[in-house]
Amino acid sequence: MPIYSDSRLSMYEECPFKYKLRYRDNIKRDIEGVEGFLGSRVHETLKKCYDDLRLTRLDTLSDLLAYYNKIWQENWNDSIIIVKADLTQAHYRALGEKMIETYYNRYAPFDQDITMGTELGLNFPLDDDSKYRMRGYIDRLSRTQDGTYEIHDYKTSAHLPGQQDVDNDRQLGLYHIGVQKKWPAIENIRLIWHYVAFYEELVSYRTPEAISSLIQNTKSLIDEIEAAEDFPPRESALCDWCEYPDLCPMRKHLYTVEALPVNEYLKEPGVTLVNKYVALKDEVKRIGEEIQKVREAILEYARKEGVEVIKGSDCKARVKFEEKLKFPGKNDEERQELDNTIIEAGKWTEVSQLDTTALTDAIESGLWSKDLIDKVMKYGRIETTDSVRISKLSDEEK
Repeated sequence: MPIYSDSRLSMYEECPFKYKLRYRDNIKRDIEGVEGFLGSRVHETLKKCYDDLRLTRLDTLSDLLAYYNKIWQENWNDSIIIVKADLTQAHYRALGEKMIETYYNRYAPFDQDITMGTELGLNFPLDDDSKYRMRGYIDRLSRTQDGTYEIHDYKTSAHLPGQQDVDNDRQLGLYHIGVQKKWPAIENIRLIWHYVAFYEELVSYRTPEAISSLIQNTKSLIDEIEAAEDFPPRESALCDWCEYPDLCPMRKHLYTVEALPVNEYLKEPGVTLVNKYVALKDEVKRIGEEIQKVREAILEYARKEGVEVIKGSDCKARVKFEEKLKFPGKNDEERQELDNTIIEAGKWTEVSQLDTTALTDAIESGLWSKDLIDKVMKYGRIETTDSVRISKLSDEEK
């Protein structure tokens, strides 16, 4: 079994297909988004700050900004992607400078604790048999005067999470485990996230119960990944930053046609088919609305004239008005009360039947026992279905 990391687990959760390309098919792309590039340079600059401090050198803000701009210039290359069309390299470079300045002004002269290590590598098991192993890198590990160890993580994200989010964060929870595995004598550990774009510090702790639950959940996720045979693509806002658009069935066609000139784009077979399909669907909708209006007119005519059959040129319409008994639907407020009334009367089996859609959902969720699923699957079969759904292109896709 491979050694896992939080980023590897997150990739599977975000998009199983991308995970397959990266870790099963070993397809690597030398492509980086500007946000990731910015984060790397800020991390490197803060690492220098604390590494120099351990050697008794206190860098000035000018020192750190000069170093940041130096490594930015040395590492910038044409493969770095800027998704947001209204922003340039200069905008992101200035943003990084602001983050470093904000952090410096808050923590200088950086004497709140003693730095035990920066970019500290961890490689540790989740179980006694070392079947499940994790790796990771702590941005900074420190020790306070009262003996508490602090795991620091620098975040350059444009999104500030809530306290509940960090209390449930897997990455630093795993680092907590890794630190205790490496130094068993350590008892008190504090997890700290520095959201440098917001001048914000978020703090969390992990109880023994939370650590136990994290270990079990992580092992279960690894088991799921190892057993997986199907890796479906999962579309999200993150797709705009993906390095595999040419291989993804959700993005391949968008990637293929986006570079075509207008005259070729409109003649491309896929574009032509979708445009025709949408035009016909719009026509069907218009006709459907017209049919509904005529239907209502027929009903009104039948009521007014007191007739049940209306003759046309080649056809006739038979109109029927009748009353039918109707009960609350499954989403109506009174439905549960109705169900309970029938169940309590012992008549449920006379009026109920299996919901095969709910049965499929239950089996696919994996919450039922394997023994029960095997028994039920004797009656199931795999069928291929198809669907075509139309949605508007986002601004980034146009």
